[in-house]
Amino acid sequence: NSLECASGKTKHDSVRVGRNLTMQRRHHSAVVANGDGVLSREERRAERRRLGKARRANGGSDSDAFGRKLRRVKRVAKSKKRAPGPVILWAVISFGLFSTIGVTVFRLLHNGGGPTRRRAYPSHEKGGWKPRSHTEYNSDKVSGGLMSKLRGGGKYLIPDSMKELGNKQKWYGELRKEYDLNILPKDDERSLRFVEEERKKNGEYRQHSNARTPYDIHNCPEFPPDGYPTQWPVLEVLDNWSPDDPTPHEEIYQGWCVFDFRTEKNKANNYRHAELPFIMRNDPAAARTAERWNHPGYLDKLLMGNEDTMRRTEYSPNNHFMYWVDKRDRSERRAAKKTIRRAEEEGNEAHDGFGRGAQAEMAKAMEIYSRVNDLKDKLEEAVDYADDHEDDDEAQLVVKKLKRQLSKAKELRDQEAEDGWKPPTENLRMLYTEWLAHANVTDDKLGPDNPHWYFRLIGCGTMGDGDCDKGSSEWLFDELTYFQPRMGEERPFYLIEPKQQKGIHCRFGMKGVIAENHFDLSRNAISLLGGQRRYILAHPNQCVHMNLLPRGHPSARHSAVDWSDPDLESFPTFKHAHVNEVVMQPGDVMYLPTNWFHYIISLDLNFQCNTRSGGEHLYREEINECGF
Repeated sequence: NSLECASGKTKHDSVRVGRNLTMQRRHHSAVVANGDGVLSREERRAERRRLGKARRANGGSDSDAFGRKLRRVKRVAKSKKRAPGPVILWAVISFGLFSTIGVTVFRLLHNGGGPTRRRAYPSHEKGGWKPRSHTEYNSDKVSGGLMSKLRGGGKYLIPDSMKELGNKQKWYGELRKEYDLNILPKDDERSLRFVEEERKKNGEYRQHSNARTPYDIHNCPEFPPDGYPTQWPVLEVLDNWSPDDPTPHEEIYQGWCVFDFRTEKNKANNYRHAELPFIMRNDPAAARTAERWNHPGYLDKLLMGNEDTMRRTEYSPNNHFMYWVDKRDRSERRAAKKTIRRAEEEGNEAHDGFGRGAQAEMAKAMEIYSRVNDLKDKLEEAVDYADDHEDDDEAQLVVKKLKRQLSKAKELRDQEAEDGWKPPTENLRMLYTEWLAHANVTDDKLGPDNPHWYFRLIGCGTMGDGDCDKGSSEWLFDELTYFQPRMGEERPFYLIEPKQQKGIHCRFGMKGVIAENHFDLSRNAISLLGGQRRYILAHPNQCVHMNLLPRGHPSARHSAVDWSDPDLESFPTFKHAHVNEVVMQPGDVMYLPTNWFHYIISLDLNFQCNTRSGGEHLYREEINECGF
């Protein structure tokens, strides 16, 4: 009653408040002690409100109406937190156990690769590629999954395959299993007999009576002799056997040594260290691949099975193929391809301005592009001098004059590129069987002035699956095991710098196809797996006589001279060039050093693959003299 009087409330009001507190009261574990007992949360809130009113009635004092000191104390739990029961513990343990089992089973079932796989050495693409160990880089352990083992054995391990490279898909493994175990089981002697029989079938090539060498090309000395390889005047070699004639000639001008892989590997290694070219013969690995690729139906299954893919194919209205950089936009390229397709469907020839072009026009283009390059070099020197001699007014005037001359020369060059040059070939895509229908024709449908097609395959390898070409053929690393980028003691003989490899590239040529003379800025290892190819080759010191299309031209590094019919009036220095030649047979592998010239003629339907492995600066001085 005293509290009610002090707060100005009636007894009726106190009863109503008590009733509301009773209705709102809930059990809670947190309690507070104020000296009179234990209260719940709702009771504490009501008590605070009541005491607040009492303090206001007492003028703000911290004592209640009876003079008792009010104090707050910490919450005290009625009971400690309950520990998890045995059901929860068993649930956690079971979840962890089954998760571990599930991950393990998944890995077992999916081990060995599938339609998709990890990109090979992604760190290589970032420029910091360094294998942790030779063992890891050369790993060829590809085990089968659990289910395949339960069905009667693990996944088929392709002989000498690499873990990170090649094709790991089921269709390819089954194809190789069929041939490796049943049709063509490994037998090196049988494979070597096969390539030997192919050479005999193609006929023997012997030295021309005028092609004398101070060494026996089939029994070369231990170390390269002086003047190796012997070369002869280019016109003499071409007169003996015209490039437009793919019919084999018995007598040739061969200056390259031919080594037997089984007995002369160390000898060949001496020539390779000297960066000199040669032919390697009777390599069992190359012979096995050649035998397999020439077995009836194998390439059809390989190229038209699960990889029924449209692949790069070059088209030319004649037998000449010259590399060029396509600077046209996408719409122009598509229009050109449609023109060729339409003409082919209508039975017409789709020349459309394509072809290597007249030699006189080529000579004119050389002068224009060379003029631009010369002015660029002079301007660069003049600018360097003027920067070092800012007070030399004459030097500043020379820079301005050269800039005006270069601007006019570029205008003339651009006009020439627009009006006086057409792409020598067109890049298409077609199926292997479509190309084969074009290429495998009778001689009466062939000839230098008839259309020709050049089929291509690319295995990207360490560049990344599919990155270097749409529909890349990664199984090339399983087919050509002697071109695998292995390290250490397992490094293939033909790869000098495996880390610098830029994939494996194959070109299938139809009879009569000519790849124009050019040089490459890297080492080349070239393997012929079927048919025959004639190579006319030249030392880099012949560069000044090759009349190369200059820097900036779409076909730079290639000879402007038509070797089938040289225009000596437009290119008078060509007659001073010296060359030699060799005919590659199935199973042969050529080592071609950096910057060596090569001109290639397909003597029949043939399959050739090559790979590059770094470059050498040994012949840079000779190439620099030609403006490169």
